[in-house]
Parts: sequence; structure tokens; C-alpha cells
Amino acid sequence: MAVDFVVDQTEVQRALDIALAASKADETEALMMGSESALTRYTHNYIHESMVERNWQLSVRAVVGKRSGVASTNRLDADSIAGVVARALEMARLAPEDQDFPGLPGDAGPLQDGGDAYDAATAELPPEARAEAVASIVRVMRRSELYAAGFVSSRSDTIAIANSKGVRRFFRFADSAINIKAIGPSSSGYAEGHARRFNDLNPEALAQTAARKANEGANPEVLEPGKYTVILEPPAFREFLGYLSWIAFGAQSLDQGSSFMSGKIGQPVMGANVTIRDDFANPKGLGVPFDFEGVPRQRIALVERGIARDVAYDSYYAAKLKHANTGHALPAPNSYGPLPLNIVVDPGSRTLEDMIASVERGVLVSRTWYIRLVDQKQTVITGMTRDGLFLIQNGRITRGLKNMRFNESIVGALNRCELASELVRSESHVLPAVRIEDFNFTSGTEF
Repeated sequence: MAVDFVVDQTEVQRALDIALAASKADETEALMMGSESALTRYTHNYIHESMVERNWQLSVRAVVGKRSGVASTNRLDADSIAGVVARALEMARLAPEDQDFPGLPGDAGPLQDGGDAYDAATAELPPEARAEAVASIVRVMRRSELYAAGFVSSRSDTIAIANSKGVRRFFRFADSAINIKAIGPSSSGYAEGHARRFNDLNPEALAQTAARKANEGANPEVLEPGKYTVILEPPAFREFLGYLSWIAFGAQSLDQGSSFMSGKIGQPVMGANVTIRDDFANPKGLGVPFDFEGVPRQRIALVERGIARDVAYDSYYAAKLKHANTGHALPAPNSYGPLPLNIVVDPGSRTLEDMIASVERGVLVSRTWYIRLVDQKQTVITGMTRDGLFLIQNGRITRGLKNMRFNESIVGALNRCELASELVRSESHVLPAVRIEDFNFTSGTEF
């Protein structure tokens, strides 16, 4: 099928129709996902890779009674589509029955508005624009006698879904990101930016932030392990919320009893100043208005003023647990169940600068990495700081610190926290910086 699917919605729909027409299953779902992703990587102040990848994938879910099977292909001619439909049906016939499977969802009506998520200039961004962004970053690094590593990316994505029960969905969006690690002889600094529109990113300003952190963190000193007042900047806080979403905010973990929310819906679980939502329509986010079953996404209050309110549902767990479907299905098959993908944390009242000024003795964390789960029910994780750890004394950042390892309960931390006033997008989440009391550093490092 010699068609440019990136620009031709009619042909995308035609491919889905071919799949449905070829199926002999009781019910059939066809999910088309396409992307054109461009990436420019750089290190030591030089571009070392620039690439564009375009791919389309058709995934077919065939249902026979209470059995289902899924097969995928990225060959989209008519014969290949018929072949993947046949494989999905064969897998469904061999699959074990699932008595809780409710069948595919039907058309659930109109979508909520997710805003203007597609920007043609970003989707069609030329490599010269990414290279110029790198040049802006490098100019800052050379003035600061540092070198930078990271990437500049842009992409456009399409999701289209059709099933034999009348669902028809199509959505296209664009996105972009800049990632910068400024590296000096004894220290490093970090900055990142994410935006639907590439022109909303400011590579020079981001580079200045990363360079400042690297310079201010030079010749880092050792901090003794212990409990400290800590301020997590948004990239670090996002790691915490990302883990919390995965282990606790989906209906599968709630049903299994492994979520800290299990048995606590309607009860206080965090500080009364904490409200966590899933909101696909936040203007800083990606804005995809339906899930991977074509069900309209709903905005969910997961935790509201510290009280556990709800988790994310798909059609399977909505039927099993007798709850409304919130439109949070992942592509089938998956082992996670429904998950919130667009976390938004309500802001507080003080700026990050004001929070730093209020700390008598504490630590500022730019980002974290190498996080691992220790205890799911208690939401305990372990990880390390990276690319900018600083001592705060009497309201001022005074010196760089060598990186530290921490063990911390996410929910415990959110019971003793203060949230900053500015919301920032980090990956797919929108959240502020956060101040946490008695944050537990367990050991130090040599770097």
C-alpha cells in the first residue's frame, strides 16, 4: 500500500476498514499507531547523530466468546492486513477463556476537547532547526568552559481506532523536547524542556540553567547520610509521581490489593495540600482525548486535598469492579491494566525561590535516576541524585554536593510536603517543585 499515512487520514481509515472486513471473529478491534520521530543527539559539544524514523503499526485484537488474541504488523498492504487479522483470530481460538472479559467497548459518544495538540511546524521541523538549537546550547557551554551532552527531538504521532461495535477514532498530535547535561571537570548540571510546539522551547535559556548548575556545583563536598529538608525540582518530582502512577493509580493494582489506595478510597492518604489529577486536556500536556480502546478519556481526581478519590479504569476493570470507564486503557495485551498517563499536580502558593529562601539547612535536588521499587504497598523507592545536588544554608544555595542515594516512601513524603506555585511539564506530567521534610538519604557516592 504505497500511501503516505502521515498526511492521509482517509487511507488510515481505509486500512482499519480492511482489517474489520477481513475478520471472522465475534468482535474485532483495529488499532493503528503511527509516528515520525526526529532526533538529534550531541556530546562533547558536537552533533554525533541525526535521524528520522517513520513507522506505522497495525494491531488487531480478535475476540471469540471470552477469548481474545492480538497480532501486529507494520506491513499495510491488503494481503498483510488480512494475514495479521488471521493470526489474531488463531491466537484468540487458542487463548484461555477469561470469564471477566466484557467484550469490546461500543461507541461512548463525543470526545472532550483536548485543545490544539497538532502543530505543523513541529511535526515538519527540519534538521537544520534542531542543529541550530544544539548550536545555541554549545555557544553557552563554550562560554562557560563546559561541554554538553543530550538531545533535541521533534515528532508527530497518529492514533486511529476502529472496532466492530461502531467505535471510530482518529487523533494526531505533535511534540518536542530538549535535554541538556552540562559537564565540567568535577560536576554536572541538568535542564530539560517539553512542549507541543518546538518554538515554545528556549534552548539558550535551558543551556544557561544547565551551565549554571554545573558551575555552581564544582568541587562538590560530601554530605553525611541522614534526614534533611529537601526540595525536588520538577524533573526529580516527576520520577516520584511516575512511579506512583504505575504502582498505585490503576484499577488493576487496586483490585489486586497491591495499591496503597486499596481499601482507602474516600479516606485521607496524603497531606491536605496535595491534589493529584489525571488530565489529558491540560494545555501543557499532549491532549490525546481517547484511550487505546477508543473510549473518551475522563479527567480524574486521583487524590483530592489529601483524600483518595479514584483510580484509572478501562472497559475490563470497569465491568469487573462495577465502576464507570474512565478511558484509560493501554494497548492490548498489557500486564499493567489501565494507567493514568497525564498526571497533573495542583500547585501551591509559594515560588521555588521563596521555598529555597525558607530553608535553614537542606538540599536541592535537580533530578534523580536509577530508581527501583522496594515496597509497592508502602510506595517505597530507592534511587540516586544526579546532575546538580546542592546544599542550602540559611535560605541560600551555598555549594555543590556529591550525589546521594535515598530510600523514601512516596506517599510518606507527600504527607510532609509543600508544593511550589509554578507548574512545569516534565515528560508527560505537569507538576511543580516540592519541598519535603525529613527526606531520607541513606548513603553517598564518589561523584
